[in-house]
Amino acid sequence: MIHPPPRHLLWFRTMDLIKRASQRIAERLTWCIAHRDQAGIAKELADGKDISEVYGLGEAGLFDEFFYFLDQFGIMDLFLGLDPHHTRRTSNVTFPAVILIYVMRIVAGLAFFWHIHPVILRSQPLMRIVGFNGTQIREGTSQRGKKPSPAPPPHQSPEGPIRGPLCPDSIATYIQAISVHALERIFNRIVSILAAKSFFPKCIDALLDSSEIQSTELCEGCGKVSKEKAPLLRHRRGRIRKVVETIFGFKLWVIWDPISRLPLAIRFATIEHSDLDFAGDVVKQAVSNLGPHATIASLAIDRGFMDGPFLWWLAHTMGITFYIPAKANMNVYRDALSLGGTGIAQIREKKRTMGAGKNKTPVTDRWHVVGIEGLTSAGFYGEKGSGSHENRADFTPNPINAVVVVDDPYKANNPHTDTLVILTNAPVHKPLKVYDGYDARSEIENTVFREAKQAWFIQRAPRNTASAFRAHVYLTIITMALTTAFQTWMDQQDRLEQAGNETGIRKFRQKVKQENGNKLIIFDEDRYAIFDTYEVIILCGRTVLMPTGVPETIAKRDILLKYGALLE
Repeated sequence: MIHPPPRHLLWFRTMDLIKRASQRIAERLTWCIAHRDQAGIAKELADGKDISEVYGLGEAGLFDEFFYFLDQFGIMDLFLGLDPHHTRRTSNVTFPAVILIYVMRIVAGLAFFWHIHPVILRSQPLMRIVGFNGTQIREGTSQRGKKPSPAPPPHQSPEGPIRGPLCPDSIATYIQAISVHALERIFNRIVSILAAKSFFPKCIDALLDSSEIQSTELCEGCGKVSKEKAPLLRHRRGRIRKVVETIFGFKLWVIWDPISRLPLAIRFATIEHSDLDFAGDVVKQAVSNLGPHATIASLAIDRGFMDGPFLWWLAHTMGITFYIPAKANMNVYRDALSLGGTGIAQIREKKRTMGAGKNKTPVTDRWHVVGIEGLTSAGFYGEKGSGSHENRADFTPNPINAVVVVDDPYKANNPHTDTLVILTNAPVHKPLKVYDGYDARSEIENTVFREAKQAWFIQRAPRNTASAFRAHVYLTIITMALTTAFQTWMDQQDRLEQAGNETGIRKFRQKVKQENGNKLIIFDEDRYAIFDTYEVIILCGRTVLMPTGVPETIAKRDILLKYGALLE
């Protein structure tokens, strides 16, 4: 018989979950539905008005400026436009509250969707800031599913535990009901807004890649694909055995800008689709999203996108420079290696140190690349691609350039790997420029896909259905982009303030414990204000001898002047 864990262990696990979520929120936002009225509430406190509700600030204050940022750029209205209207029955819960709660779940980095209940739905400050009142948070917005409970013991509060305004299953129902067209529309519109606000450079050296979003076999509407395991995973008794595994799930295509660290376009489909199936669509969507505000100058892609018509279309229809590694079984690959001694060589060395203290040692990284122009052994490079037409007597192959990577830090550490040959339509008289253009492609794997899976839990949808996975993937990528844009915007506001310009917002300079640990958030109906703890005490008519830890005199008038409730 399996016994459940003791109640005190469950309590500690919940507390640890909440602590980790608070740290994630702080890291991702550093950072309403309720209206902030600092001056009004300060004056009412000074005049002796009773306080409606007061809580420790915690992570709620971090969302304050993030929601302000969304509202300033018109993005909050886009979120509200996702409402699927999946039911005609009137409800006490509005879709704006649901979508903001789900964004909080993503920012908090909750590994499993059901963690949303103890961490977010039972948080008084977080629920108040999206529009629920104290009674709704404690008792719920309806009596459905509420079971009568016996009288509590004498030592226990008669109110019982906080119920939360709604259950996680209701949120999952809303999220999976969002249509694919609404998700694509909000993502594309957000990228267009960020482009119009100059979050992207004028000329973008973009990266394109796809990644698997794995699910279980029981996921409704998922795809499946069978493939061999990597050799290191199937090495048995000194010989390599062929092992085929079946993977279930979906696939995500992303075009990403490594400078702004923002996505330009995405596509979502079942896992059996090849990389090329949506490559052209995602490129055209990225160009459309940027509009006249920025252009894609180059695109670094992996071998999975090796297709002659696609590369020709990039170069001659879209006017985009491509960087793609050749496959070792291609004629153009062998041709480039054989001509490596006759091309344009370029060498670069860079010194760095490894280790620290007594173990610090100098290291010199070395790059040796060779550019080769006008290779005619890539018969697939053209509108018709590969085929029997390549054997015709009048067939003339289109020339393509290549860069052979004779030596680089990766080759030095892995001497038995195949030599890298990069195909491109760009000039190769400076081959290191081509090498650097392709080398940046690894950033999309580490910064986008790995981060999305390991830290943002993009593979943990609210339900095990295709529609829930699609909505979760889109909302996760959108939230990742918006938190990155928010941090960039905050840096811009800092520089404006340092230059003496009025930015209209208050900055959060430290992390949660340093900045928010001694603050209180006060609610009065649809208004709220954030104060230092000593400010609330002084406004209520008491004297604090050391408000900031040292002897200091701060009067009620000083605080009212600070928040604009009084004029000099």
